[in-house]
Amino acid sequence: MALDLFRKFFSKNNNTPPRRHRSADKGASHFRVTEPYSMGLQSINDGFFRAMFPGGPSALPPSKAERRSIRRVKKLLVDDQQSNSIPRLPAVIPKLMRSLRDPEASAVDYVSIINKDPAMSAAVLKLANTVYFNPGNGRITAIDTAVVKLGIEGLRSVLSAAVMQPVIQRDSPYFHEFGEQLWQHSLQCAVACERIAVLRGAEPYKAYLLGLIHDIGTITAFSELCRELKGQAYAEAPGFDVFTPLLQEHAAHLSAQIARQWEFPEALCEALDQQVNIRAGDQVNLYGHILYQANLICEVVAAAEFHPPKAVNKLLRALDLPETLQLELKSLSVEV
Repeated sequence: MALDLFRKFFSKNNNTPPRRHRSADKGASHFRVTEPYSMGLQSINDGFFRAMFPGGPSALPPSKAERRSIRRVKKLLVDDQQSNSIPRLPAVIPKLMRSLRDPEASAVDYVSIINKDPAMSAAVLKLANTVYFNPGNGRITAIDTAVVKLGIEGLRSVLSAAVMQPVIQRDSPYFHEFGEQLWQHSLQCAVACERIAVLRGAEPYKAYLLGLIHDIGTITAFSELCRELKGQAYAEAPGFDVFTPLLQEHAAHLSAQIARQWEFPEALCEALDQQVNIRAGDQVNLYGHILYQANLICEVVAAAEFHPPKAVNKLLRALDLPETLQLELKSLSVEV
């Protein structure tokens, strides 16, 4: 029944054309950030991290050893040596971005990239067989079939996700599911950005890529702190109070720095800059506004247990977005 419901909502043949917002169509360069309802940005973000770090805040503050580790990582993240911590951009991504400007780009180019790497082929097929990317009947078992079913735009999105997944979904000695949860959040944010971009008149693939990498600073800072903490003796394993303040303070800025080192388009780098300490009343560019809304939705989706019932639907209505978006995001983890 659940699969049939997903297909009912997401079948591309049944979807009506999305509404476009006039402000975006007119080329508005700045958009005002608003808090859509009484929960507030900080409470949404706090709920997200409580979901990412089960157990929540501790009655005890971080130990001296933990505070030393946090200070060392903070210094590293603002130091010139941070380049040693920054992940390498998968070589496929610049090729995919160039393809937006190349009228001769074809699915054949992507297939040749995918077929060179068995691990990539497996990752592409796994993503292609989620309900979101493959809402029709029949499992995709070959890359050639994926090309036919997904089309060049769908294939580009799946390939981008496949190459970014190992960059974001990293293992750690603490909170073993953190990397996987952050990856699911990043993928959902990418899809939300893509959908909102269609409504707002922005380039969907650029918005998708923005959502996909927006938390690259989070996983980088998390991994560095895990590395610093590893091997040290603690009465209790480091928890929410050790990781969350560092990530809330530094991750967004680090994401923007990494995007610039990766030479992403300036509009996307600026959009990431605008997420640093973002608050109601701020003026942001089109992509910054798309990312703000998408991330807000996806953080509430990830932390549904900490919010009132139907919080996501209320938020979607407040942002003037289709309520079916919630089911689309959930369909990313459901395989055909």
